[in-house]
Amino acid sequence: MNRKKMLALLMCASLTAGMSLTVYAEESTEAASEAITEDAAETAAQTEADGEDLQDQLSAPTDFVMDPNTGEYSFTATDDRTGYYFVRFYALDEKGNEEGEYITSSKRIKGGTTGTITGTLDLSEAAWGSYHVNLTAFAPAGTDIKNPDPVKLTVQYGVGQTLERPEMLVMTSGNQAELVVDWWTLCDYAFTQYMPSMEFTFYSDAECTQEVLTDVVDLEPLMDTLRKNPPGVIYIWGWSTSEGPHFYTAVNPEADGDSAFGASEKTFAFKNDIYTYELEAGTYYVTAQALTKDEFTLDSKVSTPVEITLTDEEPAEEFEYVTTELWQDPQLKDMPGANPGQQPDRIDTSAEQGISGKLID
Repeated sequence: MNRKKMLALLMCASLTAGMSLTVYAEESTEAASEAITEDAAETAAQTEADGEDLQDQLSAPTDFVMDPNTGEYSFTATDDRTGYYFVRFYALDEKGNEEGEYITSSKRIKGGTTGTITGTLDLSEAAWGSYHVNLTAFAPAGTDIKNPDPVKLTVQYGVGQTLERPEMLVMTSGNQAELVVDWWTLCDYAFTQYMPSMEFTFYSDAECTQEVLTDVVDLEPLMDTLRKNPPGVIYIWGWSTSEGPHFYTAVNPEADGDSAFGASEKTFAFKNDIYTYELEAGTYYVTAQALTKDEFTLDSKVSTPVEITLTDEEPAEEFEYVTTELWQDPQLKDMPGANPGQQPDRIDTSAEQGISGKLID
């Protein structure tokens, strides 16, 4: 092949390669441009959708604060499309989850404006324990506007307060002691919605320094067996006239025979709030103490000790009993019962301590 022909072939090859690169570059640029355009369109569509979502949902109120001891609250309304607000209390379980329906609520708070809104919440239904205080904004009826999530505060009640000192009855037969928590004590715990644990301790000496046996029981399960007759009036913690083994005769000092004050006495067996122990023969001094379940509330004072004597015999139908100094038999209407707050001489009642709340967060 001569030199001129070779040069011609080389020039053709170079020209063909250059055209291919140019076409490839143009195609790549066009594809990239289309991708950018599509991304921009998607972003614009998402932004528009987000904007529509924001327009379809109320803005949540801000700066929500409350005094847990007076119930005074305030917040800033941020959306004049809001129809109304509610401030509501929800009790929390041990895992911090809201339980059931709200226990207290503000009246309907009028919306339709922005700025600071204030009010006072009734705290009379707020018992000891943990709560969420929820501020919720609601859209006007008949609109498609969505409600925002509630603004939440966490409040603890019973902070720094002392559990009521328990009273008890102890029945003994042979080598067995049956401890019964006073029904009025249980009612006062139930009223605060704070059922503590109860520690029973047996000592071998009157000074209560030589511990023989200690047992802690949880009183919370008693709430599952609690009856009220009629509903909400008389608290009944469990009794029977047919199932023993030991039948206690309660006395009603206000009654003169059968009268409007109820029967003068009634014989029955305690159920549910009775705790049985067997020990070696000997004399023992028994106390009870309510124990807190959190770091906010304080243990009760220890009950006055009661002296009991056990033998080495098996329990029999006959028994003896002794009570702490402030024990009170259940009232005797149609059936034995008790009510919260009816024994003002008790030690460290929640009523005398008042409300003590703290914001937690």
